Amino acid sequence: MTTVSQLRNGITRRDTFRWGVGLAAAAALAGCGASSGSASTDSLTAWDWSPAPDVWGEGQQTTFYSKTFPKRYPKLHYSYTIYGYTDVVPKLTVAWRGGSTPDVARVVNASCPQFVNEGLTAEITESDLGIPFSNFWPQALQSVRKSGASSGPLYGIPTNNEAMMVIYNKDLFKQAGLDPSHGPATWTDLVRYSKTVKQKTGKYGYGLVGVQNNGNTPYRFCPMMWAHGGSIFDELTPNPTWKKVGINSPGTVAALELYHQLYSVDASVQPSALSDQESDVATLFTKGEVAMMIDHPAAGTQVLQAQPDFNLGADLIPAGPVRRAVVFGGSNLLIRAGTPNMKSALSLVRTYLDPYTDTLLAGLASNPGNKAGLKTSAQKMRDAKMFFNQVTLQMMPYGVNVPLVAQGTQIWTETIPTMIQNVLTKAMTPAQAAANAESQIHQIMG
Repeated sequence: MTTVSQLRNGITRRDTFRWGVGLAAAAALAGCGASSGSASTDSLTAWDWSPAPDVWGEGQQTTFYSKTFPKRYPKLHYSYTIYGYTDVVPKLTVAWRGGSTPDVARVVNASCPQFVNEGLTAEITESDLGIPFSNFWPQALQSVRKSGASSGPLYGIPTNNEAMMVIYNKDLFKQAGLDPSHGPATWTDLVRYSKTVKQKTGKYGYGLVGVQNNGNTPYRFCPMMWAHGGSIFDELTPNPTWKKVGINSPGTVAALELYHQLYSVDASVQPSALSDQESDVATLFTKGEVAMMIDHPAAGTQVLQAQPDFNLGADLIPAGPVRRAVVFGGSNLLIRAGTPNMKSALSLVRTYLDPYTDTLLAGLASNPGNKAGLKTSAQKMRDAKMFFNQVTLQMMPYGVNVPLVAQGTQIWTETIPTMIQNVLTKAMTPAQAAANAESQIHQIMG
């Protein structure tokens, strides 16, 4: 018995994209491999979130949950729900703290610590998975260990991982007298490029995201902060404890000073930066009003879908005086601790993490968590549809995790944006804003 409930809030363009060979291949895969119904005859409830606006990725997800997995285990009493991106974590928090379903859920890595550290997720061993843990990125495994440790038991398994890049308008670079064959090498170069574009073309040089209460903001600020040696906790050390607050540092202040330069001194970024999120910047970029932005490869794909003649370039996120860095993104599958359906939950996890299937499920906005998938024909299929994904793969080794603490979401979406806005509105100097953020984090952590 398979029942389906799909709750996708605010998602459009459904049923307007033909999924083609990817779906056919995934369906064919469902008919091979493990023998039908051999894993379990009990129940299973799964939750996931939609990858919209990646329509191709949505198609792969629908095929997996509605065809691939249930066809492999037809005797399983099984149901699944696909939520909107922002809906799954609040609902899962209530459900799992109350000891209720689902048995397995996919959660973005930034939100996993609250479930893992509360003991709400089951340990998954290498023998349970049947895949060497060495197949996964170390940063991804860190996000499913208690206290964000660099080693130890895993309480979830990575499904997909990604990093961002600089995407730029080659035509605006040419008009500004900049070399269009590459992006800015350093953050100082980015500030200089932005000023040059504004002076020479009248367009904004860089799309700055400064909106409050939104994860988009630190995703673009923290790489600059880390590049200058700043940190939130001690996440840049080989074995972070996540107890030492490091945000009030010269590196953080240096990054805030560059933001001040972009927004208040040079005025080379859009004046709406204080309220703009990623989608607003992407719109300005697509219209040719902004020369550079930081985003995922999928953003480049969307630009070219809207403007096929757009002269698009992409490069690594700039380096700083200390390092090059990017936020390490992705998601993990978590199994509810104490579920009576552990055997079936592991069956779903293993099916999902098959290299070919996992690669399809990464869609066009991410990459497979199981790195073996990068060598499959599914990856070749994705490569034909994606732009600049090789830049993402080059950025992955520079990835740094978001705060792997239970209070991480509040620090990430509120404290860091507040610090930035205090500088951009001139309410505080960069040094004062960093000190204030340190005080806030100590209060949040108790």
